Amino acid sequence: MRGLIFDIKRYSIHDGPGVRTTVFFKGCPLRCLWCHNPESQKPYQQIIYYEQKCIRCLTCKAVCEKKAISFINNRIEINTRLCDMCGKCWQNCPTNALEVVGQYYEIDELIKELTKDSVFFEDGGGITISGGEPFVQYDFLMELLKALKEKGLHIALDTTGYTAEEKLLSTVEFVDLYLYDLKIMDPSKHKRYTGVDNKTILSNLEALDKKDAKIAIRIPIIPTINDDEENINATIDFLKQLNNVVSVDLLPYHSMMVDKYKRLKMPFLLGDIKKPTDEEMERLKEAFQNEGFRVNIGG
Repeated sequence: MRGLIFDIKRYSIHDGPGVRTTVFFKGCPLRCLWCHNPESQKPYQQIIYYEQKCIRCLTCKAVCEKKAISFINNRIEINTRLCDMCGKCWQNCPTNALEVVGQYYEIDELIKELTKDSVFFEDGGGITISGGEPFVQYDFLMELLKALKEKGLHIALDTTGYTAEEKLLSTVEFVDLYLYDLKIMDPSKHKRYTGVDNKTILSNLEALDKKDAKIAIRIPIIPTINDDEENINATIDFLKQLNNVVSVDLLPYHSMMVDKYKRLKMPFLLGDIKKPTDEEMERLKEAFQNEGFRVNIGG
């Protein structure tokens, strides 16, 4: 069994308690317009083109046996219908202008990679499994959770909650903390901005809470989309019904990922939205704190 991983981040301090290693699964059923990791969405390998690194030597074109690479308007173009991801183009690029997103790991191989820095977990850290959406690769996720738990590691699972309830609840015995994403409470608005409605997400959160799982709620703050008083109040009212929310993390929007969309040849459809101000974030923090929640900004 192999899993497709698009990144492993070490010494993370924003993905759960303590110092952590975070592994990012590739593939996500949502299409949030503000997605900060667009490379996480597709459940298969992709090629990123860094135009500023390219010296136009056309080595990639020469080694491509499928003739999937063209040189148009002074830049490399890859025909994804012809490309078979053989790897020759990025492996032979002298300036690393081409890069593959997504690497396949077997369980033992990934465990070895994730536990390289386990000495740093001794003060309350551990492993965080993120994405994308880890439940897209459910079978691999379960094998990884079991293997990590056998090692006695603290495990956090970052999820959109958009999966079958039985799959979500099957992870409870292995997960110490859920980092659970909430975005928009209105179902039609949620579907407009994420591609799916939130019925499954909300019902799964309630089911998880009934299992006494520890849950940290994560809310991306997207100005003009979900930072209005109506949505914030609806979110607070919903969370007040739950018994096991240990914290609320407010994550301010930023636009640093826009270049990723260009490199992946993916359209960025959100438009020109500004990062929320510090004052705005503090106002939202206070709204949750006034209802008794422990609140963090930025992670």
